Amino acid sequence: MNDLKVKMEAELENLDFIHSDFHLKIFNGGIINSSYRLETPNKSYFVKTFESDKVALLDRKKLFDIQLALADKGLAVQPIYLSKSRDFQIDQWLDFPTLDQADIPDLAITKSLASALSIVHNTKINAPELNLPRQWQHYMSLIDVPVSASEQQTLDSYAAIWHQACSTKSVFCHNDLSSHHVTYAHPSKVLDWEYCAISCPYFDLASCVAVNGFGTADEASLYTFYAQYSEQRLSEVIAKVTMMKPLVELTNRLWYQAAHKST
Repeated sequence: MNDLKVKMEAELENLDFIHSDFHLKIFNGGIINSSYRLETPNKSYFVKTFESDKVALLDRKKLFDIQLALADKGLAVQPIYLSKSRDFQIDQWLDFPTLDQADIPDLAITKSLASALSIVHNTKINAPELNLPRQWQHYMSLIDVPVSASEQQTLDSYAAIWHQACSTKSVFCHNDLSSHHVTYAHPSKVLDWEYCAISCPYFDLASCVAVNGFGTADEASLYTFYAQYSEQRLSEVIAKVTMMKPLVELTNRLWYQAAHKST
């Protein structure tokens, strides 16, 4: 990380819109990636490094372009600069708190997340399709642990569920929507589009439940609000999300194992 920060600071010094007198203040570091507040005498920016690219299969230029399109629609923060080697990005700085920082009831948080998911799922964006079985294979190649016959059978059955679900309904998805990825503002903005793709909306819902660590009550509220916003039967939403839960659990487990193997 220190090598990347030195490299990043050198590149920042040569940017015309960044004053030579700048300061990088780290905050909200993830398991792999790091986030910074870039402070200049006149303006602040958000900077995120991309160490996770050692684990995930991500096209940073494509993601930058998607975020530009989303910003034009008022849904995302304006991206400003992608580094030459695509290992960090500069975004507009927002002073609005995120849902996890706001002093609001849990029910208001789940309602806002359901609303954000519904809006995202109804947004028309040119984005790649999520090939989840390919991601599993990639993570397992990084973990480098033999797969048993029973484990392979499970993978094959999950892959069949995935392809069937996507052939039935695929929309634009965030795939990592936590309460610190949605601003508490009107209108709100959605942050961190790293795993966005054309995907199964019920996988997105199941991912939201998992990443937020929802208990039974919050999970039920999320489904209820989402069904209302998306004008679907609640029973149908619950049934389809339930099918996606094991796939989310597998994806998260493999990602964490690959991430820890790579650090």
